[in-house]
Amino acid sequence: MAPIEPFTLSIPDEKLQQLSQKLANTTFPDELDEAGWDHGAPLTDIKRLTRYWLESYDWRKAEAKINDLPNYKTQIEVDGFGSIDIHFVHQKSPIQGAIPLLFSHG
Repeated sequence: MAPIEPFTLSIPDEKLQQLSQKLANTTFPDELDEAGWDHGAPLTDIKRLTRYWLESYDWRKAEAKINDLPNYKTQIEVDGFGSIDIHFVHQKSPIQGAIPLLFSHG
């Protein structure tokens, strides 16, 4: 088993600047009339989310909040893919006998 190591999220400023540039330079497609959610998220929602990320979202505040949690990283073996780096939060419940939960994304 690979070692489990503490992890601190730290996104370089250059990456955040690149993201801002990409968001600012985004060209949105035309939306199909009355498509709703049949062909993905409605364009108005995507534009609103893009504007929020560009103008209002405070990445450093979110990063600090994430780093307040007990973050770790390790490697797991995945058949057909080899060793994969994973990041996880290990937060024990203060409730005796609580059912463990595992949330996964990606």
